[in-house]
Amino acid sequence: MAFPAFAVGKQQLLPFAALLLLVTVTLLTLLSLLVRQPTIETDLLQRTRQALAEAGLPTHMVRFNGRDGILSGTVVGEAEAERLQALVGNVYGVRQVENRLVPVSSSTAQQALDVSNVLPPVPTGKLYIPSKKYPIEQIDLSPIQFEYARAELDAESIAVLGQVLAELRKHSGMVIEVSAHTDNEGTALGNLAVSQARAEGVRNYLLSENVDAKQVVAKGYGSTRPVVDHNSAEDSSKNRRVDITVLEE
Repeated sequence: MAFPAFAVGKQQLLPFAALLLLVTVTLLTLLSLLVRQPTIETDLLQRTRQALAEAGLPTHMVRFNGRDGILSGTVVGEAEAERLQALVGNVYGVRQVENRLVPVSSSTAQQALDVSNVLPPVPTGKLYIPSKKYPIEQIDLSPIQFEYARAELDAESIAVLGQVLAELRKHSGMVIEVSAHTDNEGTALGNLAVSQARAEGVRNYLLSENVDAKQVVAKGYGSTRPVVDHNSAEDSSKNRRVDITVLEE
């Protein structure tokens, strides 16, 4: 008589075991997706920037949130914005593209270029002293930090840039330079490239918040403007920074 009771108990355990197995598989799948998420974003970013470079388009205007692309920055005309969106959307693995690009006229773009061409010369052989004359220059931008070889802004960086936005909105005629700087690790060319991408990233964010394109110039200086000696015992991480300089009141 023991066999029928055992058989009934076994039948009752089977659904529970199946449910436990299903829950375990689901949790492992979710964990795998969470671990792979940064890898997915990095892979999409690399392949998208390669496609943009091959098409002769700017590569710093795109970032990813999972499989969703986000375009931000200024471009000359609606056609350029549509071309960028179409190319990013056609990259394999991209789910959708949010277009935050700000189309400007060619004359506006030229005005920004004219301002950038009259920047003060880069000092050599001495430490750089950032200007602190204006309130916008005195904002503590040290929370703006970037991951190695990346140019994406995190939540803490965006919170600090809220203070910059407030100053720019109070002074609509002000023109500023957003400059990004690195330490001297890596190659000089690589440092210049990544610092330019970071400066453009800050500028793009400001423009996405409806700041006039003529108010902000982006410039990457690489490791050429250290505030502490690269080879000294002092913390050279201070050289990895973002500065704001007022070009026109």
